[in-house]
Amino acid sequence: MILKSITPSVTPMRKNLFRLAFVGLSLVCAPVKSAPSDAQSQVENIVRKSAQSEIKQLAQTQGWGKYDVQLETVIPQEASALAACQKPLVVSPVSKRLLYRLRYEVKCPAAQDWTLTVAVKTAVNVPVLVAAQTLERGQVIAAADVVMRVQDIAPLNGQFFNTPEEVLGQTVKRRISASQVVNVAQLEQPVMVERGQSVLMVARHQGIEASTTGEAMKQGRKGDVIRVRNISSQRTVDAIVVSPGVVQILTVPGK
Repeated sequence: MILKSITPSVTPMRKNLFRLAFVGLSLVCAPVKSAPSDAQSQVENIVRKSAQSEIKQLAQTQGWGKYDVQLETVIPQEASALAACQKPLVVSPVSKRLLYRLRYEVKCPAAQDWTLTVAVKTAVNVPVLVAAQTLERGQVIAAADVVMRVQDIAPLNGQFFNTPEEVLGQTVKRRISASQVVNVAQLEQPVMVERGQSVLMVARHQGIEASTTGEAMKQGRKGDVIRVRNISSQRTVDAIVVSPGVVQILTVPGK
């Protein structure tokens, strides 16, 4: 059975990991006005609602924007022989699931006292970033190199981008074919500091900021921690690369 819904997102955020693990989360759904008269229908209704709610929350958290979802429930055959539950069913997500196959434990807390594990196969179509043409290793990504295209993200394990701004200026780490979904593993930040380069060293301590000139002892990308030698004092310190030719000292000399 297929169900479609389109829901807008309100908060754009970068994704990190897509593997779902809602340990300890329990969803309780009250009976609908026209309560199903058999257990199989009860299970199907509550599992669909749970999957819809879960996907909607994920869409809002990860900033998908508009999306289209298709759900197909896989209910065990023994459900057809069970008596309808006389109390609201309790459904709990089974941990360590992937988006393309969500699994739930459905329990009847009434005298009937039965429990089923139900799977929900999903297809979630979302606009994601793909390569406009083949991108070669070492290439710095520009706006013309990528386009947005609707793809089923359920099997992607969270490895995709929602906006071009997330990848502009990054360097291609491995070849990306035309129309291929661009993911985090394929990219890296560009080199912002070369070994031996003169850099601006910025230090902040107790609300006071000072800067001086240093020499990078190692190549670095944004966020990398490298060793830098202070030209004036000849002291070598750890610093984090913050922008092209600029590093921030992590430890204040003499402190």
